[in-house]
Amino acid sequence: MTIGPILVIGEHHNGKIRPASLELVTAARRLADDNFSDVVVAVPGSGVAGIASEFAVISGVDRVIVAEHEALAPFLPGPWTAAVASLIRQLEPFAVLIPSSITGRDYAARVAARLDLALVPDAVGLSLDEDHLVASRAVLGGRVQTSVRFLDDASAMVTIAPGAFSRAESGTSAVSIEDFAVTIEPEDLRVSLVEKMEHKAGAKGLTTADRIVSGGRGLGKAENFALVEELAEVLNAAVGASGATVGAGWRSHGDQVGSTGHTVSPRLYLAVGISGAPQHLVGISGADYIVAINRDPDAPIFKVASFGIVGDLFEVVPALTRQLNALKDHGRG
Repeated sequence: MTIGPILVIGEHHNGKIRPASLELVTAARRLADDNFSDVVVAVPGSGVAGIASEFAVISGVDRVIVAEHEALAPFLPGPWTAAVASLIRQLEPFAVLIPSSITGRDYAARVAARLDLALVPDAVGLSLDEDHLVASRAVLGGRVQTSVRFLDDASAMVTIAPGAFSRAESGTSAVSIEDFAVTIEPEDLRVSLVEKMEHKAGAKGLTTADRIVSGGRGLGKAENFALVEELAEVLNAAVGASGATVGAGWRSHGDQVGSTGHTVSPRLYLAVGISGAPQHLVGISGADYIVAINRDPDAPIFKVASFGIVGDLFEVVPALTRQLNALKDHGRG
């Protein structure tokens, strides 16, 4: 039986590879080693030769293909759906791995419907069972983990939750880069981009930030988010929010971190006044380090925190901000 390649859709933004795409390479390499197939990274877009060259030197990648089309930049679901569907038809991959980003969730479901393929969203693990792919995912707010087995021989589609795998790193040599023609029909272009406004969450966007400071109901009222914003500014961090604060109207949904908002994977996640509901913990599971500030010593957030401060956030956060500012003033920031 000939096994098709493991196809990774290499997402990028503003001329840079999305970190989640590097995590997909790690997942794909493990699968490819288990079933003796290749890892192929597809780079859809317009003017993406530089991005393709960066993917070509990532360890674990066997081939890079470029799906160049002017309709693929900026992102619109119609053209991207058509391009990814076209790639799958041509390559007939064993599995297709897509980041569980806002854009990935958008076109993945459309591609699956167009090609009548099974799709498992937000997987946190992949394995093989008698030559069939098994995808693991967390449900019920992360309290239960399930395994889903693809039954037929059609390409298996999976979106991968951020932080589920480590990021692949650059290797010592470059693999080949090939151009692939994709078919985009007029009906795929029925929607056009009128205006683009970059959402700013603190200093950086949540999904790409290395540091995030998030606030919860412990802040008491919307105005007290100023404490979070001040701390985020000194840390050059993005500002996030819990689902409870978004539900209360204190912050926009664009700032929400959790299973119904952004799933993030920063180096540092600082939770201020967040108790740690299961939905929120799922969203921050990819963080390298979690620091929690809460006056309740039994708050669930402390069970996952790398470092916890039990205390009044209205005392702790200003003191921390002052100390960090002092360090920056002395050239140690």
